[in-house]
Amino acid sequence: MKQLGSFALVLFLACNASAQKADTIVTMRGKIIGTVKEITPDLVSYSTPNETVVYKIEKGAIAKICFGSGRVETFSDLKSLANLDGAFDWKKVDVAMTEHETSGLYKIDLVSTKATGTTVYSSVTKVQDRATNKLKMATALLGGNLVYIKNEAIEGNIRSRNGGRTARTQIFGTAYCSQLLDDMEFKRVMDGGNEYTMASQIGLRNNDADINNISTFNEPVKIDSYRVEKGFIYLTLTIGRRKMNIDYRVINFKDNKIIVAYKEGTGYYNLLLMKR
Repeated sequence: MKQLGSFALVLFLACNASAQKADTIVTMRGKIIGTVKEITPDLVSYSTPNETVVYKIEKGAIAKICFGSGRVETFSDLKSLANLDGAFDWKKVDVAMTEHETSGLYKIDLVSTKATGTTVYSSVTKVQDRATNKLKMATALLGGNLVYIKNEAIEGNIRSRNGGRTARTQIFGTAYCSQLLDDMEFKRVMDGGNEYTMASQIGLRNNDADINNISTFNEPVKIDSYRVEKGFIYLTLTIGRRKMNIDYRVINFKDNKIIVAYKEGTGYYNLLLMKR
């Protein structure tokens, strides 16, 4: 991954670099060297060296500005997000209730989950908690460490002599991550060969209450091509003899393995590919 290192260290280095007249804007994604033009209640306008174009960035994505004069202006602390070891680490996924909290993060994809009570006496709060947990699981499967809840529909239990309906909750959100993978390092891995074996599949399907180990395939996989789009790495795969019509997004990799994420229908999945 493109590691930012300790965020505190980034702040220190950004503000204690060799003397220069340019301003340094420190964000979650790193630092921007340029000239600050204007600071408003919501935005900071700046231009980069040797350019006249003026860019704008939300103040919520900025930790501090180190001006060329030596003055430092500190803004609110950025949200500190956990690094997940895998999808089963989903409890570490953070939940945002306002879009402002996603400033400086990388948008992955839309996510939605639902949960239903088992009886008409089920706790509405517990049903809501299950739907939220499933949303965090879906986000983790997609390689995210924060989910922004955009909409939540909650219905309580209905009891009647002619039957009833159990409580239900459906939540819609957007998954985000705080870091991108190193595409140049991935190119180096690809230069070493594109023949893999599908070792396992995990996923969260519509009616699942938890992430499940779905199957172990032990099938040959060929990486036909890959592309980088908005910082994310996508693969096209041939599994066995089937050329798959799915965009598989790389969420983790090492020299001998790749983990990809994908959505299919209402399910969220990971595939573990091991190098042959």
